[in-house]
Amino acid sequence: MSMNKNIKSYDYIIIGASKAGLTAATVLRERLGDSSILLINGEDRLPYKRTALTKHLATGFARDDFTLYPESWFEEQRIMLVSTVVLNINPLARTLVCSDGQSFSWGSLLLATGALPFQIPIPGSQWLRYLRTASDTEAIREQLVKSRRVVILGQGVEGVELAEQCRRIGLDVTLTGRDSRLMQHWLDEALSARLQALLEDRGIRCHFDQSPVAVVKEADGYTLSCQTKQFHGDMILASTGIRGNPSLARELGIYGETGILVDAYCRTSQPGIYAAGDAVQTPSGWPTGLWHWAEYQGNLAALNMAGQKEALENAPTRLKCEPFGQFLYSMSYQEVGSSDDSKLFMDDPSGYLRIFSRRGRSIAALMEGLGKGVSKILDEGIKTGDSPEALFKALQKE
Repeated sequence: MSMNKNIKSYDYIIIGASKAGLTAATVLRERLGDSSILLINGEDRLPYKRTALTKHLATGFARDDFTLYPESWFEEQRIMLVSTVVLNINPLARTLVCSDGQSFSWGSLLLATGALPFQIPIPGSQWLRYLRTASDTEAIREQLVKSRRVVILGQGVEGVELAEQCRRIGLDVTLTGRDSRLMQHWLDEALSARLQALLEDRGIRCHFDQSPVAVVKEADGYTLSCQTKQFHGDMILASTGIRGNPSLARELGIYGETGILVDAYCRTSQPGIYAAGDAVQTPSGWPTGLWHWAEYQGNLAALNMAGQKEALENAPTRLKCEPFGQFLYSMSYQEVGSSDDSKLFMDDPSGYLRIFSRRGRSIAALMEGLGKGVSKILDEGIKTGDSPEALFKALQKE
């Protein structure tokens, strides 16, 4: 097939350079030493650790503080990194065109385009602020340090981290949303209550069961009207979930309700095109929006692109959160069913530990206050299916 000489050709092209895309590029290089790899980074800086953003909103950060690898690393790995935005993809010709005028062709293509904040469809929603990228965070922080009051809409892990960071700045903070308790998809009722007590002790007001109705801009700020209450702030930060980035995927006919549709091998319905990470629509109940989950998918996608057929599974996935220095850990809590067993090993001022099991094998755990060393033991014990008693015995040696 003749090829336009202005189109640069690569064996593998990855669109998106966050954890899924970067992992895929690394694995492809390890597996296929001589293949040509292009990584297209759509952001204004080198690939960075996105999960650090909400943890450093109060202190701020330098442009390269969370960079995962220096520019020299990509040169050493022979991974061509370009910073541009892909405008369109021609799946038949296997070519793509970028905003800077460059065109590329590929043998296999991976869409690791990440996610966008889910923007709730209410009147005045344009006044809500969302934090997703490093540049978002910088702009929001610049405004927050000039503010007095902030309302956080959303009670998941990001909402909790935003509330904590805003309180550290010294703001009057209200945390609200439609859920009945904090981090309800990740914590049981007891641990949610402990978290709520911690936040309220630090001056954060928590309001539950408040579905948002409208946002109104006023002379001195914004008012968020909810089901039964109104909340006023100089800014309303929203953390209302994510959806896979529809850019490019919709035009290719491979986008579902919440993300790119893939099979068990990360393949889309378009030949030669794969997808991984937050961009993908996962089955109901499976994790999404997690750093380690994106890493797992990026690794799996690369293996399949390299010819090693490996199916995606609902692998054990953990979440860690450290509001006001208190370490919270949740491992595969979404997998727990009503018929599963659980044992509460600790619930006192020093900490909390509950391990869930199925047919004698540990399948999930919740923990607070016992440290990162304990979390690593829980990780391994759940992955290997140790009994709760054996796992707790191992923890006591830590």
